[in-house]
Amino acid sequence: MKKLENFSWKIWHLYALVSVTVFMIGGICSFFYLKEAGYVVNERNYTYVGKGQRLTNFKKVEGVDVGFPILAISFKEDGYTWRSYQYAVGHRYLAFQDSKLGKTKLNEKDPEEYFKIRYYLLGEEKGEGHTIDVLKIAEEMGYKTIKGEMQSTMYSDGKDDYVEVILQGKESLFINLRTQKVTKKRPKEAIRYGYKGIYKGLSNPEFYTGNFWEDENRTKVSWPWVQYNKTDEEQSITNNSEEKEEDSMLLSLLKNYGFLLILEEDRTLSNSQSLVQELFPDATNFGWSVDEDYTKDGKSAYIENSEELYQVIQQEKVEKEHEDEE
Repeated sequence: MKKLENFSWKIWHLYALVSVTVFMIGGICSFFYLKEAGYVVNERNYTYVGKGQRLTNFKKVEGVDVGFPILAISFKEDGYTWRSYQYAVGHRYLAFQDSKLGKTKLNEKDPEEYFKIRYYLLGEEKGEGHTIDVLKIAEEMGYKTIKGEMQSTMYSDGKDDYVEVILQGKESLFINLRTQKVTKKRPKEAIRYGYKGIYKGLSNPEFYTGNFWEDENRTKVSWPWVQYNKTDEEQSITNNSEEKEEDSMLLSLLKNYGFLLILEEDRTLSNSQSLVQELFPDATNFGWSVDEDYTKDGKSAYIENSEELYQVIQQEKVEKEHEDEE
């Protein structure tokens, strides 16, 4: 105790204490930095699809006279890039892939991998929904991993919706979303919303809107989806702009929810025009492009009505191109 009482700090003591503190802090920082760096490097070896994605809200659209059901839908964003082809829509269900798959060691089992299908009853469910562990199913079938992905087309056996997952190559399985039972046999009916028959050779409608051109530029159509994009900067510009015509009910819902799901399986030119005019009431000068692959003379064409379509379309070409989809 006497030695402690007689102890007096020397300048080198302070230097030593500072040095020890610096080394300790540096060591701790290095530990966490290396740990984080290792995590980042490891994550680069994986591909995520649908990470954190959820259906957060929905509304059945009423009061719009178009002759087919429409749902307004919101998704959780969290930096997730939304792509229409990563979603499958059936008669009763909406599904998407939620997976983490390795880019290397494709023939080895990896405990960090997962592959799930997340799905919801259309117009009835939101939040976490339901999940199917597809990777577990594949492993029980003898596969070590999955080299494919969920397909955007659902199928029906006349009663239930099935989602297709490619396991590898041309090997697929079909999952009944009501019972979660699995089969390798493709159900008889492909569920497709949008154009059918000769209308499959058409583009999305082109039109002119004077009052809603800004909104039209922010609207992306990927049947059966209609998506609205607005950045914070665009929101500020819109709020500070001169007074514009009041939004239609359907456009207001699209802006509020972010997406419209158009549940129409046999779209025609008149139906497309009616839908656009429900969004943008002043829309005029409608027209559709026909790809050169589908025309009689092998040149791209522009039509404004069904009569003109029948004059230029080569029906056999369209049917042959899409015969495997029916």
